[in-house]
Amino acid sequence: MKSVLFTIITAVMLIACETQQNPTVSSAQKKSLNPIKKISKPSFEPMSLEKYKATYPDLAGLNHGIDKFFDRYINVFGVTIAAMPNTPIPEIIHSAKIYAQLLDDNEDFIPDDLKIYNYHQKDKEGRNSLIVLVDTKALDNEWIAFKPGQRFWVPAQALRPGHAGVGHSRDGEMDIAVEELFHKYGKSLQHIYPSDFGLPDNDSGATWSSTLSDAMDQARGINRKIKPVNGKWIYPRNAWYTYDDTSCEWGCQIDEYLWHIWGTNIGYYESLTRAPDRPKYEGKPGGWCDNISGEWKICSKEKLKEVDFPSFNLLNNKGYQLPTRIPFGEYGGNNVKYHGYEVDVALDEGIRKFSINRKSSLTLTLKRGNTYYFDQSLENNSGLSFRFTSTKNEDNLEKTEYRNGVLIKGKPGGRGSYIRITIDSNTPEKLYIYCPEKIGLGNNIKLLIKD
Repeated sequence: MKSVLFTIITAVMLIACETQQNPTVSSAQKKSLNPIKKISKPSFEPMSLEKYKATYPDLAGLNHGIDKFFDRYINVFGVTIAAMPNTPIPEIIHSAKIYAQLLDDNEDFIPDDLKIYNYHQKDKEGRNSLIVLVDTKALDNEWIAFKPGQRFWVPAQALRPGHAGVGHSRDGEMDIAVEELFHKYGKSLQHIYPSDFGLPDNDSGATWSSTLSDAMDQARGINRKIKPVNGKWIYPRNAWYTYDDTSCEWGCQIDEYLWHIWGTNIGYYESLTRAPDRPKYEGKPGGWCDNISGEWKICSKEKLKEVDFPSFNLLNNKGYQLPTRIPFGEYGGNNVKYHGYEVDVALDEGIRKFSINRKSSLTLTLKRGNTYYFDQSLENNSGLSFRFTSTKNEDNLEKTEYRNGVLIKGKPGGRGSYIRITIDSNTPEKLYIYCPEKIGLGNNIKLLIKD
């Protein structure tokens, strides 16, 4: 798949061969090691810049005018996630939780590879890594020209309206946010473990190769010396990686190749039934694999081992603490404090109903002390308010609406609109969903409150 990525790296990052040590670290070992700074458990609280600076006073690189473009910030193991105004809060939380799972696959709240963790904390000038979430509908030349003074990553496709990916992977739809955020993670591998994952500088005439680049050359059937012919890449018939965008040269192709082999290796590709933005009825087993077959021809871990053993061996047999589970954006469950859900209005057996993360019949368990955002940005929500009540009786629900700890922002169907609820000691053990404008929309949704 062609990824529209914009990367601006203000610090020059030199890749040098280094003696690699076994990166595998047990949970006990992780706790005994001394990283650059104390590791804080992420809460995924979306903050204003003022609150963010006050909460994380040791972070450098936040005084370069980023407030001109962004208004919400989440910290993930020292990484700053910044989002443009009116970005739906659940989309920001979703992206932050994806990156948290990439760093901490087993979700013990300690990053799996402390070298990768430390890499994110400081560049050569002491600034932490920054991931900016850019709504492509709002992308403009002013932002492209902006340089915040620290390395950052723009997952440009990840935040199209209605395309955040909240609940998408669970529903069989490709979640672009997963890919774009993995590319950022992949860059850390390239810099920390260059002999295996590194990106030799082809433009400077570097002749060394990494395990990954050698594997990719085998998969493409051509190497860095081969150039496009008449504006096209020419691949041999037996190639299984055939990326056709000629603006993506050898180094860029390594990024895409790493994504393909990792997504295949963890079973993500096999689990997806359709491409982004495609309706569920178009889905079929292996649907995503069929969609990308013109670029990538391997769909299962077993096939990867059979056809592309060098990459399989790199991912599975060399001791690296790589993420092995599909990142659904659900990191930490109710053991973290902030959560986001996507609300839609869809047909369920011919009847319009509210859906949460694409399910119109479900029971959600909420925990006291936690805060939950229910986003109503999708256009289908227009004129239909999502509200809480402590009774199932739909008579005079306006009189029984539950408002304690509840904040309502915007109008349903408007970008960035949501209803937020903080569960406290007085919240009833059960809450129900209703719509003041239309009876029956939330009949099959129930919220259970747990201590």
